[in-house]
Amino acid sequence: MKNFDRDFIQYSKKKDKNETQNIALYLSTHITLYIILLFFLIFFAWYTVFVTTHRFYAVSGVSMEPTLNIEIPEEKFGTDEARKITHDAVYIDKMAKVRIFDVVVIEWPYEDSIIKRVVARGGDYVTIAKVDGQYRYFRIPKGTNLEEFTDAQAIVDETGSLGYKIYDYAQWTELLDQIEININDHTHAYEEAFYNTFLKEYHSLTNQEKADKFYISPEGLLYVKVPEGQVFCMGDNRAFSTDSRKHGFFDEKDVVGRTEFVVRNYNFVNRIVEVVKFYFSEVEKFFAR
Repeated sequence: MKNFDRDFIQYSKKKDKNETQNIALYLSTHITLYIILLFFLIFFAWYTVFVTTHRFYAVSGVSMEPTLNIEIPEEKFGTDEARKITHDAVYIDKMAKVRIFDVVVIEWPYEDSIIKRVVARGGDYVTIAKVDGQYRYFRIPKGTNLEEFTDAQAIVDETGSLGYKIYDYAQWTELLDQIEININDHTHAYEEAFYNTFLKEYHSLTNQEKADKFYISPEGLLYVKVPEGQVFCMGDNRAFSTDSRKHGFFDEKDVVGRTEFVVRNYNFVNRIVEVVKFYFSEVEKFFAR
């Protein structure tokens, strides 16, 4: 009987040990599967949101140099070949609020998507005129007290202080024609494309229409008002950019979104690397708050 009891006890312990191992294996296997499943669910949800709210756009041509496609040589500017060359891409956040000076993608019915910089929004006054032999871009922000704002204050410093700079003011000036108009005994030279698109109709309007659409500074400089719900966009390479100066204002509804970051030498590997770097930096910013 003692031997039987001992054998029975030994058998029970061995059986319990095997059952415990089986249960542990069962639990670890299922927990691992659930973790993998949860990971794929999270990844699928993230990817769905990612695809819905973000997109890459390849950048062709030189209209955004020196910000984009900086590897295209200057001797190819203005050629058909340059318009087809793609070096960089922009990563667009479709849900982000577009701000002044953001690089955006515009999808509109007259052309393929275009990539430009927003330089004015609804309520702003803008013009392009020659100052000391060079074209300059002028912007009076919405809500500004016009009586206390001068033309000198309206000149936008596009040499890097705002996070960007245009390609070459001198080249812009040399390649484009100008039109001189006299208003209130002040004569100013305006860029031809801008004048033909925005200012040409000025003298044919009624006084009320002029007041609604334009503003004349004390120095006689003629500004056009950006309508609400629209934006004024230009490329950073002004001499080789077709933008609002020719096409007019763009509707905000046609702006897909703003650029979060740029992928240089656009390919699959560089795209993945830049996405990972971007999201790591966003996580770092979040936990640094």
